Amino acid sequence: MMHQSIATIASPEFINLQPLDINPLMSKCEIKVLYLGENRNHSYITEDVARDMAKTLRGAPIVGYYKEENEDFADHGEQVIFDDEGIKFNCLTKPYGFVAPDAQVWFQEFEDTDEFGNKITRKYLMTTGYLWTGQYEEAKRVIEKGNNQSMELDEESLQGHWSTDNKTGMDFFIINDAIFSKLCILGEDVEPCFEGARVTAPQISNSFSKVDEGFKQTLFTMMQDLKFALEGGKNMELEEKTNEVVEEVAAIEEETPVAEEEAVVEEPVVEAEEVATEEEPSIEAEFTAEEDGEETPSEEIEENVTAEDAEEEVEPEVEETEEEASEEEVSLEEYQALKSSYADLESKYNELLEFKNAVELKEKSALIDSFYMLSEEDKKEVRENINSYSKDEIEAKLSVICVRNKVNFEQDNSDKNDINVEEENSAITTFNLNNNEESIPAWISACINTQNSKK
Repeated sequence: MMHQSIATIASPEFINLQPLDINPLMSKCEIKVLYLGENRNHSYITEDVARDMAKTLRGAPIVGYYKEENEDFADHGEQVIFDDEGIKFNCLTKPYGFVAPDAQVWFQEFEDTDEFGNKITRKYLMTTGYLWTGQYEEAKRVIEKGNNQSMELDEESLQGHWSTDNKTGMDFFIINDAIFSKLCILGEDVEPCFEGARVTAPQISNSFSKVDEGFKQTLFTMMQDLKFALEGGKNMELEEKTNEVVEEVAAIEEETPVAEEEAVVEEPVVEAEEVATEEEPSIEAEFTAEEDGEETPSEEIEENVTAEDAEEEVEPEVEETEEEASEEEVSLEEYQALKSSYADLESKYNELLEFKNAVELKEKSALIDSFYMLSEEDKKEVRENINSYSKDEIEAKLSVICVRNKVNFEQDNSDKNDINVEEENSAITTFNLNNNEESIPAWISACINTQNSKK
């Protein structure tokens, strides 16, 4: 007989995992999936279509075909087999990870450069995923060096039509709808359809916020508390506080990406200027090489340099210094503003959290009191740990104690009804019609006065 395991009537005991409680043998990655417009395989994807397709990215597998002899990944791993049974198609790729169900998905512009040096700005669809680097050693290469990537679409769900570009005369397949079936890791020597599509370690997604991971976790917790508060909807003061916090969070999310984009654009300029200033002394160093007792060409060059030339060489360095200083001042101001916003947000969050805990404590106490059929000794352990248990856990634990104590609910209900009847009877007001006028109700006094007047 096979072993059987049947669930009991008792409620399940859930483990409260945190958002960042994930398997440590995984590594987070960032994926440039595709870019908008026409591409090299003669297909065309608009932003609206890509936005709809993005809804199917979460949960998609990240696959690859690794060749040990090359110490790198290969192509899509499609294999055609010819044998006596005919032609067969085999896929050599295997899963190396996945796009998380809660992955971030966004559009980001990049400047691509082709093999001829031509530059073009493209808007890429991007997302984040996880690779099993602890399980597969070769997956670490993707995180450390980065690899090309090519997305695959589900053929059955693919919808579109062919159209001709009037300017170039080329035919393009206009994609109207499709589902992502997988994202494939490619080798460095394999050109993807979308030139800049790659799988790398997190780069842009890590710069969405200028604060550390602790802030992100705190922000996530705050949003969960906001959700609890908004769903309750019982207190106007609570709703006002939650609306203020939501507005602060939205403002931070809008301001931070812009600052990061400016930083990304400005960094290459500074690097180019630094390289130029470093190259000039290296040229002079070549001319200053001399032998013992011989005059060097560098001395002749220095004599021909005029004072005006020297001023021209010095001025750019001063301008660079001023620009760098202004950039540092702007970055410092942005950081201070973000820090101030975070402190204000944290203060409001603490007030909201304190109010929420008070509401929860009151509801939990009421729930414990509703188990009138149990003694205080039975409920002692639950009361002592009331802050550690949720309401569902409290109800489950006290229900189990009722079952263990074999509580007769019918008898308890009848006793409770008797008590209610006695309380109602005792609540009946009696009046003593004596000479004490202060104890006589007004309506009885009115009746007595009416009767006396008739006499």
